[in-house]
Amino acid sequence: MTEKNYTREDIDKACIQAANRFNQFEFQVPDAPGEEKGRKMAYNLYVPENMQAGETYPLVLFIHDMGSCSEDVTRTLTQGKGATVWATSYWQNRQPCFVLAPCYPRQAADDDFQVTWEADATVELVKEILRLQPSVDEKRIYGTGQSMGCMMLMELMLRNPGFFGGCFLVAGQWNPQTCGALKNENIWALVSEKDFKAFPIMGDCMKQIEVNGGRVTRGNLDAKASLPELNQKVRTIAGSGEHIFFTWFEGDSVLEELEDIKPWFYHMATWPQAYNLEAVGDWLFAQRRSPIDFSCKHHILLEHEDGSRQPMDVPFFQSKKIAPGTWQILSDGDYSYLVEGENEALVIDSGYGCGNLRAYCQSLTDRPVKRIANTHDHFDHTANNSYFDCAYMSAETKKLATIPFPSFEGICFPRSYPVQVIDEGYVFDLGGRHLATFKIPDHAVGSLAFLDDQEGILFCGDELCMPFGKPVNGSVEYVHDLLLKLWKRKDDIKVLYGGPGKGETRIIGQLLENMEYIVSGHEGEMMQPEPGKDAGKKPQGSEPIVYQRRLPHPPDRHQDDPADAAYKRIMNYAGICVIYDIRRVKEKNADDINM
Repeated sequence: MTEKNYTREDIDKACIQAANRFNQFEFQVPDAPGEEKGRKMAYNLYVPENMQAGETYPLVLFIHDMGSCSEDVTRTLTQGKGATVWATSYWQNRQPCFVLAPCYPRQAADDDFQVTWEADATVELVKEILRLQPSVDEKRIYGTGQSMGCMMLMELMLRNPGFFGGCFLVAGQWNPQTCGALKNENIWALVSEKDFKAFPIMGDCMKQIEVNGGRVTRGNLDAKASLPELNQKVRTIAGSGEHIFFTWFEGDSVLEELEDIKPWFYHMATWPQAYNLEAVGDWLFAQRRSPIDFSCKHHILLEHEDGSRQPMDVPFFQSKKIAPGTWQILSDGDYSYLVEGENEALVIDSGYGCGNLRAYCQSLTDRPVKRIANTHDHFDHTANNSYFDCAYMSAETKKLATIPFPSFEGICFPRSYPVQVIDEGYVFDLGGRHLATFKIPDHAVGSLAFLDDQEGILFCGDELCMPFGKPVNGSVEYVHDLLLKLWKRKDDIKVLYGGPGKGETRIIGQLLENMEYIVSGHEGEMMQPEPGKDAGKKPQGSEPIVYQRRLPHPPDRHQDDPADAAYKRIMNYAGICVIYDIRRVKEKNADDINM
């Protein structure tokens, strides 16, 4: 079952089957002051099949509506599909996860914005699952709920800031006066436009988030559209790159019949429609607890090519399709790339801009986006790795990846994300499309390049596409031999794409010819020191700090040792420039290379 051929009926049938995959348990709630002793909470738990040793998995917590309150713990599995949809074979193949569905015997959240002891007990239950199931990733705990469940989740987020990686809130609302505090949470809210409570009150909650400094992206959906059309509309909305979304099913679209309509019909009809949306699930799984917080840089402005400016803590993404199933993405700094196969899509390099790069890439494709490959360790290529399930890199890159430039002081960039070390010969199998790994460790120690067998694109990071030519960090002979390996595949390489942008395949041949000329005994011109370059416009008085969007922080980068200046040479030959050190021409000097 794929997005292009499954139907609403297929999803309903799959959810009925998935209900039998849960096991039932009872949680002994810890005693709390003022509460009776011996409290218990019944719950359903689905554990993903065929878990891999050493890997961790998300957990989805579903909280049901008031009408499903029951002493029968399985009621929350049969009332609808808010719990069971995540345990279907389709979702488990797409994103294996644990699913936790407690069942409350009574109303636990009401219209007066009050909750019962079940609220705190639910959080304790999640913590107990974390203790019992070490394979649950505590950074990827997601919440979803409908009606009362939505209300309960909003209160849980208020009581436990940052506990959830993200929440999908369906057909509910909470106290607008308190919801401004949710401005840092990852939220997707979905209601019906004609839900007489949820639409206006959730709308007020979103306004309060904005009053308190948050940003909200809004959008409407036609529930009668086909699932592919609905999912594409969701991805378009998600393309803002923001982390709080307020969406609604427009007009009467959630209703199949328009006769004898009762006010609550719109409310309840939202529930099954919401959990049909694969794209919202993809957005949810792309979120993480404690996203990278740029708020301390709000006073710094980034200037676009058209002269417009925006604060550094506002997400910015632009993309263009450079080949079928292939996108070039600009945020801040160098370009990133998204490569789509039949089964999944892979991101290459991360940039260092504000915003969840993975979630943005997921808005471009209906294939799951879970992995990132890094060409090298430099911060402008690895800053946002923590948003991905796993980062693929060389052993040398792993030691140095995601170390911020000084101008990012005050922002915490996690370095503890999962890493798989790869080397030359590793092949990414995306389903009908493969990327072969080559090692060309010159621009940075351990640098990798990836050759796409479908489109003939060599993704080469900063190795080959620099507009000023090729700075050689190793010996000229050593780098020549590295490039010679690539040149033997020249018939397979149609174009180069890297951090600076596009390059022609002929660059490799020109560099080889230039380096052979150097190795044969020809010496380039002495390199003249350049005057210091300014990353942005220096503020005058009270003027703001302004950086350029494409390369806002060059003063932090690759400072040369002044003592080496006398040995630097520029060789302009074969139509290309090579910058090298005359002490490091032959391979015999490779031991002296600081790589």
